[in-house]
Parts: sequence; C-alpha cells; structure tokens
Amino acid sequence: MWMLRCGFLLLLLISQTSQADSAADSCAEPLCWQVSPIVCVADKIEQGCQAELRVIWFSDTPRTVCLYLAEQAERCWQQATSGQWQQQINWQQGWLSLRQQQQVLLSTELLVLSRQPAKRRRISGAWSIF
Repeated sequence: MWMLRCGFLLLLLISQTSQADSAADSCAEPLCWQVSPIVCVADKIEQGCQAELRVIWFSDTPRTVCLYLAEQAERCWQQATSGQWQQQINWQQGWLSLRQQQQVLLSTELLVLSRQPAKRRRISGAWSIF
C-alpha cells in the first residue's frame, strides 16, 4: 500500500512539473503567468463561485513577489524565478495580482457568471383597452 501511495505522489509531482515546464517554454516575456480558471459559473451571482484556483508564474530573473487575491496576500516567494499556488476558494468578482512590494506586475480579473439570467424589467406598463 505504501508503494502504491508513493508511486501515485511521484506521478502527480511529475505531471505538475511537466505542466510547469511546458508553460515556461511558451513564455516569451520577462515575467508571465498562467491562471485557471478566470471565469467561474455559479447558480446565483450573489453566492460567489467555489472552484480550485491555480496560478503558475515564471520570471527570467529572481524576484521577491506576492500573490494577492482581492487585496489579501495569499502566498509570497523570496528570490524565486517561478512559483505555483493552488487552492480551493470561494470568490466573488475580483482581481488576482502578482506584486513586488506594492507594485502590480501582473493582474487579471476573476469573473463570476450566473446560470440564471438577469431578471428583465418591463419597459412599458401592461396595457388594456378597457
């Protein structure tokens, strides 16, 4: 049983490493990232969205950066050229950003869409000939 667990963990680690390597190869900028998902669908927009958010970033030079979700620091890296963060979260509309001190280096908007259409407002009143 122990060997099976170790094998599974090793396979998972290799999978994540190969995904990170392929993402780094597609990066042509000095600093880039991949965020998924950036759009989430909820039953009602007021409820927010429950999803596993994943961030992978790469830099051509070592940086000390922090990942912020809705103005709250989630994770920081010291003098790193890459980093990964993954967590199950419940979010509303908001921004995700990678910052060096207070300077925003990268940012993206996280959107929540609703399965229920917005309620339509009647443009004109009901009419009757009586």
